Amino acid sequence: MKNLKLFREFVTSDDINYNQEMRVTPQRIETLKHNEVFVFGSNIRGIHTKGAARFAIDKGWADENQIDGLSNSGQSYGIPTMKSTREPLTIAEIENYVTKFIDYVKDNPNKVFYITAIGTGEANIQKNEIAPLFNELFNLENVFLPKNYYDVLLALNSRET
Repeated sequence: MKNLKLFREFVTSDDINYNQEMRVTPQRIETLKHNEVFVFGSNIRGIHTKGAARFAIDKGWADENQIDGLSNSGQSYGIPTMKSTREPLTIAEIENYVTKFIDYVKDNPNKVFYITAIGTGEANIQKNEIAPLFNELFNLENVFLPKNYYDVLLALNSRET
C-alpha cells in the first residue's frame, strides 16, 4: 500500500515497560490492493454522506445502501454504528456487528484490513467505549487499527498482563 508505514511506539509508565510494534491505519488511504479491505462505520439506512463511509463510496470501494459486511467490490466492510434516526447504536448493538467482523477477519487471513476510527466521528462514541470491542484483533498481523484505538488497547492489554 502506498505511503504505509509501520510505527514502533515505546510505552513507559509505572505499570508498563515494553515495546509494541504497531500496525496503524494510515491517515489517508488513496489506493487498495486486491487483498486489502477498508473498514468503516456505517448506518442502518446504508446512506453514506459523511466521514469514512462517504470516502469509501467516493473511491468506489463501498456500495450505496451497504449497511454491514463486505461490499460488492470486496474492498470495503461496513460496521453499523448509527440508527436510522441518526443516533448512535448502543455499544451492545455495535458489538454484535464487530463480532461478525472479527469472524470474517479470522476466516480471511490473506486479506489486510484497515480499520478506521469507527464510531468516533458522526456517532460521537468515545474511543474508550468502542476500541475494546476490537481487542481480539490487536495482535493480528493482517489488521491495522487507528492510532486512538491503539492508545486504549495498549493500556487495556498492559493491565491484563
